[in-house]
Amino acid sequence: MSDTDQTAFLSALEDHLQAVVTDAVAEPLRSIDPGLGTVAGLCQSAVRSGGKRLRPRFAYWAWRVGAPGGAPSAPLVRLAAALELLHAAILVHDDVIDASEVRRGQPSVRAALAAGHRSDAAWGDAREFGDNMALLVGDLLWSAAHDTFDEAVAGLPDDIAGPTSRVFRTMRVEVLAGQLLELQAQAGRDYDAATAEKILLYKTSAYTVERPVELGLTLTGSGSPATAATLGEYARAVGQAFQLRDDLADLFGTTKTSGKKTGDDIRAGKPTELLGAAYDLADGQDAATLTGIVGDPVADQAAIAEVQRIVLQCGAADRVGRRIADLVVIAHRAVAELAQTADVTTLAGLSEMLAECTELSFLPTA
Repeated sequence: MSDTDQTAFLSALEDHLQAVVTDAVAEPLRSIDPGLGTVAGLCQSAVRSGGKRLRPRFAYWAWRVGAPGGAPSAPLVRLAAALELLHAAILVHDDVIDASEVRRGQPSVRAALAAGHRSDAAWGDAREFGDNMALLVGDLLWSAAHDTFDEAVAGLPDDIAGPTSRVFRTMRVEVLAGQLLELQAQAGRDYDAATAEKILLYKTSAYTVERPVELGLTLTGSGSPATAATLGEYARAVGQAFQLRDDLADLFGTTKTSGKKTGDDIRAGKPTELLGAAYDLADGQDAATLTGIVGDPVADQAAIAEVQRIVLQCGAADRVGRRIADLVVIAHRAVAELAQTADVTTLAGLSEMLAECTELSFLPTA
């Protein structure tokens, strides 16, 4: 196999995604009532609006580790489409939970619907309308994700379809559990490191890297227990590092690097390891300043800049950066161990994914 196979896989994924969301969601909505055309369009744009396709790509490279030469990729394409539809649904719902106006540099679904309400001078509260409609958009995508997954495993041997389905169901519960834990921690202003680590594990690491990797390998029906364990070590390290990097990007990056408005996690009071480290390391006055800003939904850019100063000055950013570096070492070690079973292109692909998920060029230099 060559690296062009990944390009072909991603192209097939895009085609399948658009076909599914058009045939299973958008066109049925339009056929019910032409007035649902705007919603149908948002369902389509939520799936195609500039995502990195991280989950499909992690699944692809894990599949490459176990798939025999010439193995058909069609089941993987359908599985990857289910992952992306599920992700799109979760993002639409997340933006409602977080009251986010921006997603991937564009108005979020909720924001777009609220703006349309205002433009039409419609009755009622525009924000409430946007949130309610966005919840239903997310539900439509969620349903399409599960239908697509069922189609992906239909016809596969029982010893592959069964384990693959169990991993997908586990992932589904884990990501929702992570979101629930995050909301509980936000409500309790719980910034303890152990709380943040558990949220990181389930809301991001398992959902973004670990389970997609497990799904890709499981779908092959091959791969020794040793190979599965090594891929698991790689996935855990990359998944944790990715979330830590994302926490830094939210505070120090731009809309281009994070896809969101700078400082949104601070305004939402999200319990991240970065924030926990800042509370642990900051002096009394700076800690009090943090408390006054964290969780303030209208904190302006000057307030976010003050949080940036504190996080840099107290060493919290350095602490998180060092942890990312340690996780990168673990992931590289796992890739090296896979050299006995995986081809050079696959090893390079896993390494490139690691680099992409851990780059910190947006951080200010001393």
